[in-house]
Amino acid sequence: FAAALLVALLGLNAGADQPDSATRPGTVELQLLGVNDFHGHLAPPEPDVGGAAWLGAWLNRAATSHPERTIRVHADDMVGASPLLSSHFKDEPTIEATNRMGFDVGTLGNHEFDEGGDEALRLVNRARYPYIAANTVSRAGGDLILPPYKVVERAGVKVGFIGVTTTDTPYFLLAEYARRFQWTDLSDAVNRYVPDLQSQGVQAIVVLAHAGALQKGAEAAGEVVDEARQMDDAVDVVVAGHTHSRLNLDVDGKLVVEALSYGVAFDRVRMTVDRATGDVFSKSAIVMPTRHAGIKPDPDLLTLVESYRKRDEPLANRVVGHAGHELDNEAVDSLAVDAQRAFAGADIAFLNPGNTRSDIDAGPITYADAFEAQAYEHPVWRLRMLGSDVLEAKAEQPGLLVSGTADIRPDVVYTVAANGIVAGRPPFDHGTDREKVGSDLQALVAWLERELP
Repeated sequence: FAAALLVALLGLNAGADQPDSATRPGTVELQLLGVNDFHGHLAPPEPDVGGAAWLGAWLNRAATSHPERTIRVHADDMVGASPLLSSHFKDEPTIEATNRMGFDVGTLGNHEFDEGGDEALRLVNRARYPYIAANTVSRAGGDLILPPYKVVERAGVKVGFIGVTTTDTPYFLLAEYARRFQWTDLSDAVNRYVPDLQSQGVQAIVVLAHAGALQKGAEAAGEVVDEARQMDDAVDVVVAGHTHSRLNLDVDGKLVVEALSYGVAFDRVRMTVDRATGDVFSKSAIVMPTRHAGIKPDPDLLTLVESYRKRDEPLANRVVGHAGHELDNEAVDSLAVDAQRAFAGADIAFLNPGNTRSDIDAGPITYADAFEAQAYEHPVWRLRMLGSDVLEAKAEQPGLLVSGTADIRPDVVYTVAANGIVAGRPPFDHGTDREKVGSDLQALVAWLERELP
């Protein structure tokens, strides 16, 4: 992560404050400050960049150039797959931090649904600013779960925001959570509500899209680029997320931006708006890093983070094992699937790729280290499956990580362990005697305590 972050930050602007650009008579310049994919990174992910207190300080500094003309937004995944410092407290610290950062509006990401719709809505209700979601609907009745848009006024100018979330969201969720909602086509949802905004006299329109792309030079490819091309020409700016990448480009007249992840950068968008018509006359953006050099952390946010850190330390610092050498991500994958097989007392275990997130350094392994490697806390299921179904799973899903699959006989019934992502999909969903035995994190910690004391 450190190397990739350094490369990404070198591609960003130096971050010097810029004066208010000249505007023609009858216009006003508004500023959008955008964040995406914070993922509960309250502490800096690297020693000299990011962290809630520095992100907040940079947002405050940027806002001083446009007093009363700045709007703060996010394209979400502000929580989910969070470090222990946030996750230990059900992501309450991150919600408190975003409240103190003064966001005006945000949208939903796929990770807000990691623990289901009720938990997503609980977090939304804890925010002191509105969330919007134009393409997330209940499967039961087809109703939107949140308002589709929000109008924010600055300096007498109305700006409309429409929120959308990647249609790939179900693939990241436990089946029981994915079944409750449907994520409809992004551009269709945006285009449905553009006329509503225009009927209210809103001509400056911004989409908050938890969908991303990868950019190389002036070109980019990915979901948000494809969808932006299909969006109404009335859309001026798309603040994107999800891919943890840097975006700053024009797509069919729409400015599309994304600011990496974990709070190491933010979007700074400037829109010159005609006061008479409300139309955006011009727009530009820079993606600014949140380097620590030359700025003091926000004291209020620093105090908040430190208060939670002190409460978190007894659990985070508990030693649960020792590694004689560094375990790279591939080794951690193998360890995790072995741990789940042992934890469930199963013959065979299956784990989806991408379930573990970090290496484990040589030396003492703390609970925080184990959590960082296995942060999703998916449930581990024990079930019984015919050998023929096990062989089908191996053949049709070769990317799955497996443990204990030697000499599988088609006519024999086996005890299988699978995490919630795998267990909810074919052919595992046909397994019998299904029992939830704990979480993947519990399995990993138990294995470390027993096998690497």
